[in-house]
Amino acid sequence: MEQSDKNFEDEDDGGRSSSSSSKAPPGGRRTVISCVRRPSSASSTKPTGKEAGAGAVDEEDFIKAFEDVPSIQIYSNREMEDQLTKIREVLSDDKHDWEHRVVALKKVRSLILAGATDYEGFPQQLRLLEGSLKLSAKDLRSQVVREACITLGHLSSVLRNKFDHGAESVMPTLLNLVPNSAKVMATSGMAAIRLILRHTHYPRLIPIITSNCTSKSVAVRRRCYEFLDLMLQEWHTNTLERHVAVLTETIRKGIHDADSEARSIARRCYWGFHGHYSREAEHLFHALESTYQKALQSHLKSSDSIVSLPQSDRSSSSSQESLNRPLSVRSVIGGSITRSKLVGTRVSTTPGSLQRSRSDIDVNAASSAKSRLSTVPASSPFSSAAALPPGSYASLDGAPGKSDALFLAQRWGPVLLFHAVGMVFGAFNPHSGIIWMDSV
Repeated sequence: MEQSDKNFEDEDDGGRSSSSSSKAPPGGRRTVISCVRRPSSASSTKPTGKEAGAGAVDEEDFIKAFEDVPSIQIYSNREMEDQLTKIREVLSDDKHDWEHRVVALKKVRSLILAGATDYEGFPQQLRLLEGSLKLSAKDLRSQVVREACITLGHLSSVLRNKFDHGAESVMPTLLNLVPNSAKVMATSGMAAIRLILRHTHYPRLIPIITSNCTSKSVAVRRRCYEFLDLMLQEWHTNTLERHVAVLTETIRKGIHDADSEARSIARRCYWGFHGHYSREAEHLFHALESTYQKALQSHLKSSDSIVSLPQSDRSSSSSQESLNRPLSVRSVIGGSITRSKLVGTRVSTTPGSLQRSRSDIDVNAASSAKSRLSTVPASSPFSSAAALPPGSYASLDGAPGKSDALFLAQRWGPVLLFHAVGMVFGAFNPHSGIIWMDSV
C-alpha cells in the first residue's frame, strides 16, 4: 500500500475513488472524481501548450479551478471559524485519506467564495491554517499538492497584499516543488509561485527568491530567475528599493551563471532592473567584462526587451535613447583607446551624450604653417602675423622673408601710403579712419 501511495498515475487514483465512493455523499464524491480526472483530460486536450509530461498544469488551469468547487453558505463569524477549524483538523493529519484532504482544500476555496474573508475572525483563522497548507504542499499525493497550490494561488489573488505572511511562510515549500520529477507537482508549485508574485507584492519574498538563484539545481536557478524577472516587471519600484543591493548581486551572478538558459534569463532581468534603477544598472554594466557587456547589448538588440520594460522606463525618452546606443557605451567602458577618448575634452563621457568626433583641419597644412611661422623672430614688429589662421598669406610657399614682404606689400602697403599722405596734407583720425584736409 505504501508503494501505491508514491505512484502518481491517474489509474491508481481512479481506483481509490471508486472503492471509497460509498463513504461520502454522492454530490461530494462526484466533485472529487472530477478533480482527479482533470489533469489527464486537460493534458490530452492541450498537449502542445505545456511542458512534456502527463498532468502538467499552468496558471490558466489554476484560475479556472478557483471556482470549480461546491457552493456553500455561511451566515456568521462563528460558523466560518467552525468550518475552518474542521478543515485544519483534516489537513494537519496526514493519516487522513488523501481524498478527504482534497475535499478539505476545495472547501477552503468554497468558504472564500462564500465571503469568509469579510468576517473579522478570518485573518486569525488563516494564520492558524498556514501550517496545514504547508503540510499539504509537501504531501506525497500529487492531487493533494495540486489542490494545495490552487488554494494558495486563490488566497493570494483574493487577499493580495493581505496574504503577505502566508506567502512568506509557504514560499520555501513551493520552491522545493520546482525540481520534482512529477510534472504535476513541479508545475503546480511554479504556477502557485507566479500567482503569488503577481498579486502579493511583499518585499520579504525577494530574499527567498534570490537565495535560490544560486541553487545547485539548474532547474531551480532557471525558474528563480524567471520569478525574479516577473517581480521586476510586475512590482513597483518602491517595493523593490529595500533590496537593490541584493538584486544587483543576484543579477551579476546570473550573468556569469554556468547554464546558458539561466544567463539568458538573467540578462532579461538586467534590463528589467534597468527600468527601475538605471544608475545602479549602469554601474553594474561598467563592472562587467567586455564579453558580458556585448552579450547584454546583443540581448537588447535581438529581443523585444524594450517593449517588455516597465512603464516607468518606457515613458522616459532619455532612457530609451541611452538604451539605443549600446555601441557608444562600449566606446567608454570597453577598455580600449578609441577616437572618442582622444577628443574627450570636447565630448562628454556620459553614455547618452557620446558623439562621433570630426575634424576638418588639414593636419599637414597646419604643421607646415606652424614650422614657417616659428622662423619669424619674436622681436619682429610683425610677429602678429603668426596669429593668422592657416590658409592666410603667411602659409604661402617660398622663403620666410619673401612671404612676409609680399604680405606687407599687399595687405598694409596701401594703408601706410594713405596714412603718410594724410600726415602731410591734413589730420588723420585713427578711430574713424577719416582724413581732414587742411590745404593742398
